[in-house]
Amino acid sequence: MSVFPVEALRLAFLALPEQQQQSGDKPIDMHYFYVPSSHAKALQPDNMLVEGIRGAGKSEWWLELQDPDRRQLVEDLSPRTGLANIECTAGFGQTRSDNYPNKKTLSNLLKNTDAQDVWQTIVAWNILHEEGFGLANDSSWSEKIRHFQNDYEKLDHKLVQIDKQLDQQKKKHIVLFDALDRTADDWKSLKDLLKGLLQVALEFRSFKAIRLKIFVRPDMLEDPYVYSFPDGSKVISNKVSLEWNKLELFSLLWQYLGNAPQGGKEFRDICAAQFRQQWKQHDLGVWMIPEEMRRDETVQRKIFHALAGEWMGTDARRGYPYTWLPNHLGDSYGKVSPRSFLAALREAATDNLIKDQKYPLSYQAIKKGVQKASKIRVEELKEDYRWIEILISPLKGMSVPCPFNAIESTWKQHDAMDKLKNIEDAGVRLPPSRLELGYEGIKQDLVDLGIFEIMRDGRINMPDVYRVGYGLSRRGGVKPVR
Repeated sequence: MSVFPVEALRLAFLALPEQQQQSGDKPIDMHYFYVPSSHAKALQPDNMLVEGIRGAGKSEWWLELQDPDRRQLVEDLSPRTGLANIECTAGFGQTRSDNYPNKKTLSNLLKNTDAQDVWQTIVAWNILHEEGFGLANDSSWSEKIRHFQNDYEKLDHKLVQIDKQLDQQKKKHIVLFDALDRTADDWKSLKDLLKGLLQVALEFRSFKAIRLKIFVRPDMLEDPYVYSFPDGSKVISNKVSLEWNKLELFSLLWQYLGNAPQGGKEFRDICAAQFRQQWKQHDLGVWMIPEEMRRDETVQRKIFHALAGEWMGTDARRGYPYTWLPNHLGDSYGKVSPRSFLAALREAATDNLIKDQKYPLSYQAIKKGVQKASKIRVEELKEDYRWIEILISPLKGMSVPCPFNAIESTWKQHDAMDKLKNIEDAGVRLPPSRLELGYEGIKQDLVDLGIFEIMRDGRINMPDVYRVGYGLSRRGGVKPVR
């Protein structure tokens, strides 16, 4: 029997976001704002290249860092981020801004301008602003680029002077870049733009106070072309990842439960009375997670098992909820999206049909939560990689692991290659990056994305977070969505 009041905690779980808002759309509610300790290094100004899977927090940080109050809160919560005395502006993102050109404008600019010149101009515009740059705000981007090229020495000197002033004042200016997959509709243009941006980031290494911070998906860094320039390997080797390990995922859960409008007080009180975990309130009214609940896996496990029971079945053979849930939500690299994690738990709390329920969550409901999270993850894939639907939908009903030739045979039966080659005619941007290499190349694209996993015997496996939503089966696994 749980030490937590079942109904009150179910309400707290139901307050979890079913599916968080579109990344970079609006800031997260301050009460649920959590800074993973593992993200501190990624946020440090000198770390220019930050990679993360969909939902890891790239667009969220791009947005939050532009807000002075949020930067200060991050600095309070995690001083190692070094965000004190920082100014941030956006050099590219998914929202419209006068700070940078949109995708269509970028496409036109690339016809006559090198990508490196485009990004240099954007960075200079962000740092110098209208007055220092010497052009009106409503000037076209082609005019701004010509002006920057013609007056390069003069504008570069201004950048150097501002860099010195910022350094003397112990300040920094960071220009933020996100949603780079939205810069172009074809791989060549996208890779040219990414390569140019990485070159500009390397150039600004020589400055002391002006920095770029580039948020990017891991698959966009797979092609060596994007760092095939002198010292390009240095940029890649110094990249930092936005990771969500088990400790951080459950700490995020505590942040939501501890600050829930209903059930939050009960959660905090039981944590204090039963587990000796005292919550404290921040000046902003946010309840702060006790240190042991963030750092100690043993404490986390005890608390979660008091909420969900000790086993994923009638005995220990099926596993333990604390490890089972993140294991079944990870891609083939073991990376878990926090959105998937929270969505699974919220869905689990909607299942209150079990008689005499002893815990706020049941193991049966957690399995249903994984089904829900998988459906959400599949929908997210459709947004970013529309071509995946052509490849995975025909596999519905298959059982994994299975030999790749069985998958390739199914693709051939459904004319997948012809459909992929005509994908641009259907208005779908960015086909598989290795399409010209045939089905073997496509297989590697799916491996890079964490959707396919090549086992030691060569068979192809698919992690539950994708398998379930796409309707494939696996012996002893979570039942696929029908």
